[in-house]
Amino acid sequence: MVEDDETIERHFNCKICQISHRVKLNKRLLEGRTKFPFPYVYLHDHINGVEHKEVLTILYIDNNLQIRHSEIQELGYDSLFSKEQVEAITKPLIKEIELLRNEIKKLNREIDDLKIKLTSKHYTRQY
Repeated sequence: MVEDDETIERHFNCKICQISHRVKLNKRLLEGRTKFPFPYVYLHDHINGVEHKEVLTILYIDNNLQIRHSEIQELGYDSLFSKEQVEAITKPLIKEIELLRNEIKKLNREIDDLKIKLTSKHYTRQY
């Protein structure tokens, strides 16, 4: 168990993937809480050969940041987000990527123009 001023490390065994997972909990999780244990969601992948599953785990944490219980659920390919939610998330990102690509092209053209100007007779030193 590794501890520092801000975090504490805990372990739990996943019944689906049969692996002991290390979870780093921020000590601030306790701030303002009056009811224990409280739920903490932990998501991890399980890969078995070509099979890939996402595993959603709800850890129940007590007032000493100990894991008291866990509920584990395998998620299907589209269980976390609907198609509409994925589109709402990705479309703005794709637009932003395109804007950034165009900005890079513009800046590269400006750099090329500056290189040409620097090597031209107009900007070279004459001795």
